[in-house]
Amino acid sequence: MAIKALFMVHATLQASTPVFACTSIAVGKDASATGYPIITHSDDSGSHTSDVRLIRIPRKKWPAGSKRPLYDWSPGYPRVVSSELSPEYAAVEGQSETVPIGHIPQVEETWAYWDAVYGIQNERGLSIGESTCTARTVGWPASPDKPWGYNRAMIHDLSKIAMERCETARCAVETMGPIAVEQGFYCEDSGEPTAPAYQSSAECLTIADGVTGEIWLFNVMTGRGNASAIWAAQRIPSDHVVPVANSFTIRKMKLNDPENFLYSPGVTKLAEEMGWWSSRDEIAADVFDFFGAYGYTPSKEAIPPNMASKLAYYSGRRMWRVWGLLTPEAARNIDPDKGWLPYTPDPYPTSLQARKGSVTVQMVMDAHRDHYEGTEYDLTVGMSAGPNGSPNRWATPPAATGQWER
Repeated sequence: MAIKALFMVHATLQASTPVFACTSIAVGKDASATGYPIITHSDDSGSHTSDVRLIRIPRKKWPAGSKRPLYDWSPGYPRVVSSELSPEYAAVEGQSETVPIGHIPQVEETWAYWDAVYGIQNERGLSIGESTCTARTVGWPASPDKPWGYNRAMIHDLSKIAMERCETARCAVETMGPIAVEQGFYCEDSGEPTAPAYQSSAECLTIADGVTGEIWLFNVMTGRGNASAIWAAQRIPSDHVVPVANSFTIRKMKLNDPENFLYSPGVTKLAEEMGWWSSRDEIAADVFDFFGAYGYTPSKEAIPPNMASKLAYYSGRRMWRVWGLLTPEAARNIDPDKGWLPYTPDPYPTSLQARKGSVTVQMVMDAHRDHYEGTEYDLTVGMSAGPNGSPNRWATPPAATGQWER
């Protein structure tokens, strides 16, 4: 049932930077030519070595009183060593079992699922894509070597727990969110306390299921005092397309609309206290701009020349291009030079409508392989592309500002 009910693409690609790189595309069931939602995720690992194994986690029943471990997952091989998770995660060649940094109560039975760095798809058709995002907060794991770390749940475990326990996208949101708040959320790319990496301290998931056919966005960040979590989720119309390009994509939330928006308790409180957002700026008392409040942008005084454009276009240009390829009619008036930042006036929408049944799996794969061909940002033309029209680029020279098109 699961494989027929939902198509999931999971691509592992290589990028030029170690963090802040993955792209996810979500296509609603009515926009999809298959009649079922499509979720994709390019896991752009950057210059470091990644554990690229695709592992099948078996369905399992657990004795009463069992505990589910939480790990500080490694970005390299092995990402974790745990015979409890799967025989394929068992120790080999002298490896030692990974010591958990926390536990939560286990459920009676867990679903089987496919797993890589993140949970991918379970036997019931629940599927997840991931993209690391910016945020105004940062957190670290409560591991023995980090006395400044207070958190035990990173997106790796959260996505896998959703796979183990849920059949629907809504269930995944309602499962991951409270665990993140209770255990504390952290991102593997958070830097050090002396140099916090706000540009990669949060996460956005695209989630779909084969039961209801719904798509949900899940945005999560560390909470007050580098601990706990703040999260928001939004249900996407079934005929829409969503590109997620290393940035929160939830903007104006309707806090009194639980059919379409879910969120952590007191979701606005930290933003109000820090002066990042005010209800006086909204058109109604029940509206909250999640990305506007919690998305990170360095102060204008700290931004080097051209850096503001770099930050705006790193996410925004990908969003524009995905829509242009998959929803050309709706994207006709989307400005590629507007960018996507918390303070961008009249920002892009979270999603755009596509014609019924118009988006094929091949079109989505082609979007991931696109280099802006045929646009003024085409990476396959010009002197930098060389005599053979290569879209690949070396890193930007230290003395230069800005960056190549993503």
